[in-house]
Amino acid sequence: MDAVRSAQQEGLHEAGRSDDLRALARELLEFPAIVEQLAGRTRFFLSRELALAVVPQARVEDVERLQEETAEARVMLDTVGDIGLGGTEDPRPLLRRAALGGMLSGAELMRIVYLVEAVRLARSVVKSVAGDVPLLESLVEDIPDLHELTDRLRESLAENGDVVDGATPRLGPLRRGVAREYRRLTRLLERMANRPAIRLAIQSTSIATRGDRLVLEVKSERRSEVPGIVHDVSNSGATIFVEPFAAVEPCNRWREVAAEAQREEERVLRRLSRIAGSHEQEIRYALDAAAALDLIVARARLAASMDCIRAATLPERDEAAVRLLGARHPLLGKSEAVPVNISIGPAYRGLVITGPNTGGKTVALKTVGLFALMHQSGMQLPALTGTALAVFDGVYADIGDAQSIERSVSTFSSHMGNVVRIVRRAGPRSLALLDELGTGTDPDEGAALAMAVLAHLVDRGVATAITTHHRTVAEFASSLDGAMNASVELEPSTMLPTYQVLMGVPGRSYALSVAERLGLPEPLLESAHSFLDDKHVKAETLLNELQSERNALREAAAKAHEELAAAEAARAELEKGLASVVRKQEDLVERTRAELRREADAVRKSLRRALSDAKRGAAPAEAQRAVSRIRKQVGDPTWFPIAGIDEARGMAKGKPASTRRAVEERPLMGGDLVEIKGLNVKAEVVEAHRDGTADLRMGNSRIRLSQSQLRLVEEAAERAEEPGPTLSVDAPGDDRHAGRLDIRGYRVAEAEDEVARFIDRCVLDGVERCEVLHGTGTGALREAVREMLAAMPGVVGFRPAPSTRGGNGVTIVELGGE
Repeated sequence: MDAVRSAQQEGLHEAGRSDDLRALARELLEFPAIVEQLAGRTRFFLSRELALAVVPQARVEDVERLQEETAEARVMLDTVGDIGLGGTEDPRPLLRRAALGGMLSGAELMRIVYLVEAVRLARSVVKSVAGDVPLLESLVEDIPDLHELTDRLRESLAENGDVVDGATPRLGPLRRGVAREYRRLTRLLERMANRPAIRLAIQSTSIATRGDRLVLEVKSERRSEVPGIVHDVSNSGATIFVEPFAAVEPCNRWREVAAEAQREEERVLRRLSRIAGSHEQEIRYALDAAAALDLIVARARLAASMDCIRAATLPERDEAAVRLLGARHPLLGKSEAVPVNISIGPAYRGLVITGPNTGGKTVALKTVGLFALMHQSGMQLPALTGTALAVFDGVYADIGDAQSIERSVSTFSSHMGNVVRIVRRAGPRSLALLDELGTGTDPDEGAALAMAVLAHLVDRGVATAITTHHRTVAEFASSLDGAMNASVELEPSTMLPTYQVLMGVPGRSYALSVAERLGLPEPLLESAHSFLDDKHVKAETLLNELQSERNALREAAAKAHEELAAAEAARAELEKGLASVVRKQEDLVERTRAELRREADAVRKSLRRALSDAKRGAAPAEAQRAVSRIRKQVGDPTWFPIAGIDEARGMAKGKPASTRRAVEERPLMGGDLVEIKGLNVKAEVVEAHRDGTADLRMGNSRIRLSQSQLRLVEEAAERAEEPGPTLSVDAPGDDRHAGRLDIRGYRVAEAEDEVARFIDRCVLDGVERCEVLHGTGTGALREAVREMLAAMPGVVGFRPAPSTRGGNGVTIVELGGE
């Protein structure tokens, strides 16, 4: 039994030491700073506590659930906005006091009302995107609906917590009685103060209060002239506060009625407090659910602020452990963090990063560890799509260099102590991050230790990333099955770090290059070179050549990217030109078809006339001549000059049509007469916009079309003296005639004019409900439209559309007219 107990205690100690190592790694990787940022994104008083207590999960299903919750919260934020919950106070002490029979004040009861209503609003926000956020829906589904509680409290309390007159049948009459008795008392004292007999005895005619009694301010030397009860004396002794005997009984009646009204108010508050206390457990459950919801939304808020993506979770049996693409260290900010690409696996479990000091090795190592901790805590990552991580049962780290924010340089023994504990604890599902492994002791022995630790961890299948200055460790990694080299480098021309991580290439030494740049005398440089062995010189030469080739490849890639962009632009221009030609051809076909139809109708009429003449008895010869004339007309090659034949030939040769040159040579302007292509409908240009659209007037209607759909028929200057009539047609494509206005892409000033005209038209047409489609975007256009609607006559209300009809990108307007 003692042996079993001893083994159990040893197991507990072992688990405790593992937890200590994981906690140390979180500190070294600065995970608490991320947690603090998460807590700063919470709105609810309870969710901040939850955020500060966040720890990474170690099961794939738990991590995926957390990630899915965050993804759903981002969908909700982008669709209908935030859940609120800000500004609420902790009501739990009040609820406990009420549950134990204590009486809460009206203000305290209203604090409970406001909080319950805030939770209900958050629940309704989630419900408004039903179907898109199933995990969030299930979270808020069990939040009790406490509207009966808030309704009962609001029936008896005003917004400021005062008990309302109608809270009980007696309270209103009692309060009116208090006011009546008070008025009687004050009028009595005012009359007394104005009596000539005592006017000279009082300091002022104003009525003062001492305790619950109303008194007069009497001069001390004339005290005998105002008989009554003395309630107080001023500090100087010059004024005595006297309640005249004649006012005692009226004041007693006032105080008695006031006390009865106070007792009635207390009865109301005690009743309401008992009601609130009876719902303590339900409210606490609602608080816990609201806190959990706000924590999830806080992760989404943090992700949005960092421009994050949801990283993929690699399966447990996947050969890869880490794949970071464009990863930015989240504590450095968007402008400071240099995106890096780092992978551990497949085909290798150990990554050795070499390179100069301040080159970014430690930042790269911390990025890997911090991303793993964030991912397993349900947070999204500031990286590019394609980033993926395994779920680790433990993230272990030994980082203690000058770049660490919270730790100073450690001794070799303390470093090795951490490494020893990590080697003992880490398993196939662990992540080990060791910074400057083997540094701080004899270079040969330190390198030997580093190689031994690397080989051991790789052999156990531990996902491992180490940084080192030892060239022999990089050479060992090149030959070790299951290991891969990576490096950071300096810009050769400036010797400044690029902070990029180059996978598959060991780092080169820049010591002599930096010394030369700093001005070390040439003889000393030559002497230093002479001390290098041939292998080192050859390795440096090879690495230098590799770096030059990489730089050349980068420049070639950048040039190719520029040329590709230019080719894409040229292709887009050609496609645009081709589309223009296709549109012109379509217009030409439509016009030709219409002319063919008219000519065919004319031929049919001629034939019918000839047939009619023949039936009426006309000479056959005359009918034959008529038919011959028609046949000759149709057979004549000049009979039907196909519409736009010259234009078509010009298009075939790539030349612009002369009839359209005016439109292509200058933009449209107000007053121009244009034709809508393919419809043979003319309209007047009211205003041409810079975004390529134009407002048109067609009879009593106005529509907006792309200028590419319009053809200039007559310029504004030519129409100024004799404006021609315009043709009014129905425009079924105009959203405003369908009770829906689309103002996406408008500036705020333009949008306000459009919305005003649209609402006026809807009110005149008797429309009761319409929609304004403004999109989500930055929200500026949406807020401007809603502020305008709030002040418009005829608008009785507005709300976001359901998610199936555009969500927060569409505002539904209820109209009631004036």
